Amino acid sequence: MNEKEQSERLNEIVDRLLGREKQPQLIPDWPSLPFDTSRPNIHDSKKEFLRELAVVESIVNNLESVLEQVEVPEGQASTETDEMFKRLRTAIEVAAIQRKHSMAISKPGDLAVKNIYDTGFVAGSMHVVAEMYFIYSQRLIELRDQEKQFWIVSNRPPNYYARTVALRLARLYARETGKFPTYGTSREGNFPSTDFGRALEEIFKILKIRASVQNAAKWALGQLTEDDLAPQKNALLGFMGIRPGGG
Repeated sequence: MNEKEQSERLNEIVDRLLGREKQPQLIPDWPSLPFDTSRPNIHDSKKEFLRELAVVESIVNNLESVLEQVEVPEGQASTETDEMFKRLRTAIEVAAIQRKHSMAISKPGDLAVKNIYDTGFVAGSMHVVAEMYFIYSQRLIELRDQEKQFWIVSNRPPNYYARTVALRLARLYARETGKFPTYGTSREGNFPSTDFGRALEEIFKILKIRASVQNAAKWALGQLTEDDLAPQKNALLGFMGIRPGGG
């Protein structure tokens, strides 16, 4: 099975598990995975691991600080705050328009930035910041998982790749359905009896993970918390005086 075929099979399994409609492939020749199936980044030393952890924590904290500056807490909006945000938004948009006129488009990244300028720099740039916050936060979760598994125990556990894939699938399921996945075995034999378990078993076969599906699934389900059920917070609500239901 080549990379493209593997991607298609994984997407079919996850779409079926989550009840999704089949999504069109925006770039036909570029495999798009439904979730990260790479092996966890096992650092060569604790020093190397801690360096990355510190950098990612700093990025997440700084991005969160940026978003907090532009979010008006519910019930705390005021005429003065609204006016300040309007003045700031106008000044930033004027500067963005001036900057756009001097831009040269020579590579795909330039076009992506120009699209933000063309569609409104203030809101567009903050959407990018919000997406950065979400993506870097996911990496921070991964690193903290690695810390528990690799750097504060005496021995590295076997089949960590199996555990990682199971946990990523479990979190994806919880985030999209708002429910914790479940795992059970059939009365007719030692094989999965739930949709999540069957999907995980198929994924293990595709990725050639030779490990107990039951052990990996039960470990992953034990790591889930209520935070995994919470939808991603829209950090832009209240941005520049925009509140739910507002313009």
